[in-house]
Amino acid sequence: MYITFTGNKIKEFWKKYKIFILIFFIALCARVFLFSVNLNHTGYDLVGAIHADDGYYEISQGLIQGHGFSGSTALPFKPDSLRPPVWIFIIAFLAKIFGSYWSVFVLELLIGSSIPILGMLIARKITSKKAVWIGTGILLSVEPYGVLLSSLLYSETMFTFLFLIFFIFLIRYFENKSLRNLVWMTVFLGLATLVKPTVQYIPIILVLVMLFEARNNLTKQVVGHAIISLGLFCLVIAPWIYRNHREFGVFGMSAQPAFNLYVYLVPTVLSYDNHTSFKTEVDILLKKDNLDVNSITLSNGDYYQAQALAVLKNHKVALIKSIGTTLVTFFTHDGMLTVFQNAGVVIPVTISKPALVLLLSDPTSFMKTIELYVQGPGSVILLVRCLWILITVLFFIGVVLYLKKEKINTLILMALFLVVYFALTTSINGLGVNARFRVPVNTFIFTFALYGLFSLKKDKMLSLPEKR
Repeated sequence: MYITFTGNKIKEFWKKYKIFILIFFIALCARVFLFSVNLNHTGYDLVGAIHADDGYYEISQGLIQGHGFSGSTALPFKPDSLRPPVWIFIIAFLAKIFGSYWSVFVLELLIGSSIPILGMLIARKITSKKAVWIGTGILLSVEPYGVLLSSLLYSETMFTFLFLIFFIFLIRYFENKSLRNLVWMTVFLGLATLVKPTVQYIPIILVLVMLFEARNNLTKQVVGHAIISLGLFCLVIAPWIYRNHREFGVFGMSAQPAFNLYVYLVPTVLSYDNHTSFKTEVDILLKKDNLDVNSITLSNGDYYQAQALAVLKNHKVALIKSIGTTLVTFFTHDGMLTVFQNAGVVIPVTISKPALVLLLSDPTSFMKTIELYVQGPGSVILLVRCLWILITVLFFIGVVLYLKKEKINTLILMALFLVVYFALTTSINGLGVNARFRVPVNTFIFTFALYGLFSLKKDKMLSLPEKR
C-alpha cells in the first residue's frame, strides 16, 4: 500500500513538473557535454578547465592557504579590492571541506542547470503563452555561452541564480505585499550584490517604485516597507563595506568602476580617436603611468576615476561611439569565440575590432574577414551572431507588441528597466564588453523575443484569410 501511495505521488509530481524536469535535464546534459570537451582539451586538468581569468581561483586559494582575501601568490599578500566575497567564500569553503574543486564544479553545474527553471517561472508571470515560457527555458538551457559559464569560475552563474530568485520574490511582493516576501527579496538582492556589485543601486530604484506605485494611497505600511528594504539591504552588505574601510580606508563595494573606467573605457575611446587598437592604447597607458592594473584599489580609485573622466571629457565624440558600439555589442555578442577557445578549437582568423566598427570603418576588410571565417569553424560564430541579431530584433518587436496588446504592470516595467540598466552600466567596459554582461537578463530578452516571434506568427496567420 505504501509503495502504491509513493508511486502515485511520483506520477502526480511528474505530471505537474515534467516540463521543468525535462528542461533541467536538457540544461544539465548540455553543460556536462561542453565541460567534458573542455576537460579533455586540458588533459583532464580540472583547475585548467574551470580556472577562468578573473582571479576567483587565486583568491580562493589565498583563503584556503590562510593568506586572507588576496589573489597574490607571494608576499606581500595584498588584499583584493575588485572582487566581492560571496561566490569566492563559497568556492573556498567547498574546495577546503571536500579537498577538491570538483565540489565547486558540481555546485555550479547544478546552479547553472537550475537557471532555465527560474527563467521559465519568471517568463510564465510575464505572459500566459506556454510556448513562450517553454521556449525561454529551452534557450536558457542550450545558449552556448551560458552553458560555458556554468563550469568556469566567473561570477555570472552564481549571480544570475541569486538575481533571478530576487526577481521571483519581487514578483511575489508586488502580488502580495507581505513582509516575508519583502525580506526574502531584499536578502537575495543583497547576496547578488555581494557576488556582482552592478546591482548595488537597484534598492534605491525599488524604493522609488514602491513609493510611486502607492502615490495615491501612501500608507505607513508602504513607507515602513521602503525603510525596511533599504535598511536590510545595507545590513546585508555592511560587513563587506566595513572590511573595505578597514583595509583601504574607504567605504565602498569595489574598485571595479574606477578600474573599468581607466583600464577599459579610456583605452577604448583613445583607440577610436588615434585609429589604433585597444591593446596598443592599454599598453601605452600602463607604460606612461608605470602602472600595474592590479594596483588600482579603493584607496586610489578616486584618483584614477578623476584621471579617466579628464580624458573622456576631451574625447566626447569617441565616447559616444564607444557607448553606441557597447550597446549593440551587449545585445548581439555571441561569445562563441570564447566557447571554442575553451574547447581547444582554433579559429585562425579573428576580427581585430568589434564587427560593427570594422564594418563601418573598413567594409572591404570586414568582407574579407567574413570570407575567411565561413571556410572553417568560424562559420558557427557567424551563425550564432546572426541568431543573436535576430533575437535582438525580435526582442524590441516583442516589447513594442507587448506594450500595445497586454496589460502593463510594475513587473513588466521592472523587467524592461533591468535590461536597460544592465545595458547602460555595461557601457563603462568599452571594448571589454562580451556576452557575459548580458547573461543575467537573458531571461527577459528571450521572453520578449519569443513573445514577439509568436505574436508576429499569429498576426500573419490571422491575415491569411483576408488575402484569400
